[in-house]
Amino acid sequence: MAPDIIQPDTFKRRGPPRLVLFSRPPGVGKSSLSYRLARQTGWSIFPKDQFDRSLQRLNLGNYPRFTAYEMMFDLVELNLRNRVSVILDAVFPIENFRYQAKDLTEQCGAEFFAIVCYCSDHALWRKRLENRPEMVRGWIPAGWGEALQVESYYQAWTLPHLYLDAVHPFDHNFKTLLDYVLPNSNFEDVVVEA
Repeated sequence: MAPDIIQPDTFKRRGPPRLVLFSRPPGVGKSSLSYRLARQTGWSIFPKDQFDRSLQRLNLGNYPRFTAYEMMFDLVELNLRNRVSVILDAVFPIENFRYQAKDLTEQCGAEFFAIVCYCSDHALWRKRLENRPEMVRGWIPAGWGEALQVESYYQAWTLPHLYLDAVHPFDHNFKTLLDYVLPNSNFEDVVVEA
């Protein structure tokens, strides 16, 4: 087993499954943190960009704008009902979607954790956007103009959540994330990736 992975069975047997929802506009660290969490825990991860890319590849024409969110929620319900923890990587700009995720979590007897990523330094945020890798094959990452557009209609959070600022070192943010999502866990054996 790779040294950077915690034994996934450690988390599957501790209490109810979890839904960890990463939110905020592109380029603020959601995907990097969510994939790292998935690798560390063995939990399922559903990036909205992958759903959008799949719909695009199917040439369905003009599908409703929020179809990918509905598809994600269907898979979230399937996993949580089967006691598998799930990580969602998406913007979640509208409060209604956030409440839908929280309500679904409660219906499945799971725990809900919201992570709001942002970058308080706009110059750094823009640089991150310009240099970020393609996470979903064939899906073109958003640029600065699109990120600012998303930020303009992004609704404020009213549910409990954890803020993570991308100006902090990645490992600091990841440790803070682990402490929030898996409190009282022992992470001494976690190897920090290079």
